[in-house]
Amino acid sequence: MDSKQTVRKRTGLVVALALCCILAAGGVYAWFSAQDSKTNTFVQGNNVIEPEKKPDPTDPETGGKDDNEALDKWLVETNWNPNSAITADSVVPKNPNVGIGKDSRDAYVFLEVENNLGTGAYFVLGDNWAPVTGKATKFEGATFPDGKADRCYTGGLFVYTGKGGASEANMKMLARDVNGQKDKYTGEAFDKIYTTKDYKFADSNNTIKVKAYLAAASAEGEDMTSQTVKDEIVAKAKSWADNNADLK
Repeated sequence: MDSKQTVRKRTGLVVALALCCILAAGGVYAWFSAQDSKTNTFVQGNNVIEPEKKPDPTDPETGGKDDNEALDKWLVETNWNPNSAITADSVVPKNPNVGIGKDSRDAYVFLEVENNLGTGAYFVLGDNWAPVTGKATKFEGATFPDGKADRCYTGGLFVYTGKGGASEANMKMLARDVNGQKDKYTGEAFDKIYTTKDYKFADSNNTIKVKAYLAAASAEGEDMTSQTVKDEIVAKAKSWADNNADLK
C-alpha cells in the first residue's frame, strides 16, 4: 500500500469520526413539541321556561286551566287585586307563587320581598320556603294568626325548600313534571299581608315588591346538588338581591 492510499484512508476515517461527532452533538439540540386547542360553542337561552298555565286554585303547586298572562312570566299572583286598600288591623290577599313550564329544566328558586308599607305590615312565610341566612327580617311580636309567630317576616330573601324544609340548608330544586304534562309551582310564598292595630299607612311609598330569581343547570347532566354548587348559587342569589334595584 502506497503512502497516498494510506493518507486517503486516514482522511476518510477522520471525516467519518467527525460526522459521528456532529450527529451525536446534534442530538443534544433535539426536542419534542405538541399543541392543542378547543373551541366551545354556546347556545342562547337560560333553559328556565315560563309556565303556560296559572296555578290550580285547589293545588297551588301545579298548573291549572287558566292561561298565564305574558306579564306574569315565572312569578304569578292569582289573589291580588290592584289598588287594594290597607289600614290598621287588616288582612289583604296577596299570594306570590313561582312556576316553571312543563319542558323547563329543574331550578332553584329565590324570592325577594321588598316591603315599603311601613312599620306594622308583615306576612306569614309559606311552608315550602325558608329565609336565606342574614338576608331576611323577622317580624317580632305578631299575635295573629295563632301559632305562626316564628314564621312572620316583613321582607328579605327567601329560598324554596319544598315540603318539610325549615331552613336554607334544606333548599331543593323545583322539579318539572316527570310526565311533561303540567307546569309546576313552588306553592305560595305567603298568601296575605297583615297589619297591626297601630299600623300607620306609609304615604310616601306604599308598596310591596316581590322579585324572583331562578337558577338551573346550563346543560343536562350537570351536578346541581353538591354543597359547593348550592353555596355558589346562594351567594349569587344574595348578590342579585343586593343589585336588582332596576328590576321592575
